[in-house]
Amino acid sequence: SCDLNQFKLSRKPKMKKETRKFISVDDFIDNQEPQYQVLLESLRNIILSSHIKMRERILFNTPMFAVKKELCYIGTIKKNIGIEIGFHRGFQLSNEQGLLDQKNRTTISGVTFKNIEDLNEKAEKFMEIIQEAIILDEIHEKSIFSEILNKGRQKKKI
Repeated sequence: SCDLNQFKLSRKPKMKKETRKFISVDDFIDNQEPQYQVLLESLRNIILSSHIKMRERILFNTPMFAVKKELCYIGTIKKNIGIEIGFHRGFQLSNEQGLLDQKNRTTISGVTFKNIEDLNEKAEKFMEIIQEAIILDEIHEKSIFSEILNKGRQKKKI
């Protein structure tokens, strides 16, 4: 006879957390905690009003904003820290405003907002960062991710 106890796991297997799939930015905002909804809506309005061609969509279950290519996105909402707006070409932004934080990332930098008061204090500088990101978007033909992939492919050819 076989003792099945010898095959028992010493710890329980991790259950994959079911992630809700968002169908729109409205859906994303509506499904966040109430204290973040006004801040999210305000950030969204600032971003959308920054350029006549600015558009939004859900990509990788994350709100993304683009003119030609994706410029920025609403990052993970962290309790007691806030909401980060990540910029895809953050490493190329000047950060003259002193708001961007790379957090050990190679291409992305972000600005974190704790609450609506924090946004009100940073709004003017945040809008400058968005304008600079739009300029970078307009002068580059490809998205930053396409450029990174192409560099990787070129290295393999050598």
